[in-house]
Amino acid sequence: MFKLLKYLFLILLLASCEEQSDWNLKTANNGYIVVGGIITNELKIQTLTISKTVAHLNEKPQYVSGATVLVSSNLLTYTFHEDSLLPGTYLSDKAFAGIRNKTYSLFITSGNKVYSSKAVLAPPAANFVFIAYQKSASEKKYHFNKVQVSYNPVSNAMFEILLDWSAAPGYENEKPDSCKAKLYYYTLPTIDVSEVLAPTLEKITFPSGTVITERRYSLTDEHAAFIRALLLETTWQGGFFNTASANVPTNLSAGALGFFGACGVIEKVEVAK
Repeated sequence: MFKLLKYLFLILLLASCEEQSDWNLKTANNGYIVVGGIITNELKIQTLTISKTVAHLNEKPQYVSGATVLVSSNLLTYTFHEDSLLPGTYLSDKAFAGIRNKTYSLFITSGNKVYSSKAVLAPPAANFVFIAYQKSASEKKYHFNKVQVSYNPVSNAMFEILLDWSAAPGYENEKPDSCKAKLYYYTLPTIDVSEVLAPTLEKITFPSGTVITERRYSLTDEHAAFIRALLLETTWQGGFFNTASANVPTNLSAGALGFFGACGVIEKVEVAK
């Protein structure tokens, strides 16, 4: 009975009610740009995006066109051009692979302003354990039942999970985009209460025949700190122990937000069956 009373008291203590709040966001023409992109150790066309900040919740950002973008190391300098089909997306003129432990410098010229950043390419991991999944008897579909450990003080990582069941039996005639999903998991050097007691996320299910691609991105401590701050402001908000809002750190020069990263990547592919 004493244990039951303790649990009831804890439930009452953690119980809360919802109340609508109107956010009066101040519109300001601050001229900031938002930069996103990761140079990887894969031999491919590397990609960066440049957009403007927004003044309203869920507003679609306006992309920055006509910028001059350069990425350089002590070996070579790579020029980027804007994608004609995706404004604000800049592609390297030729494919190249980042080199582990090399420092890469980013230079962006937009109008009469110049922005810069530096990032060291974190070496890729030697290996990792593929994400675990199991089949539900009731739904007859698979779901992830064990993800990567969220805390590791010496090995920071971002895991990108790509699901594609467009070629699975029974889905051949569906729209391909409706048969795909992308998920992210993180291993960070910190443990936060708001992470442990974060709001429940949507459960993703997928059929037999789904192609599962798992990509592990190695993160520097600076990159991991950026992701942690971003999660504190977004995914981990709305639980019992929210943190006070604060500016998300950046490795870009004054006038720019976001993060320029350089990561070693390894990839594994498996078909659910």
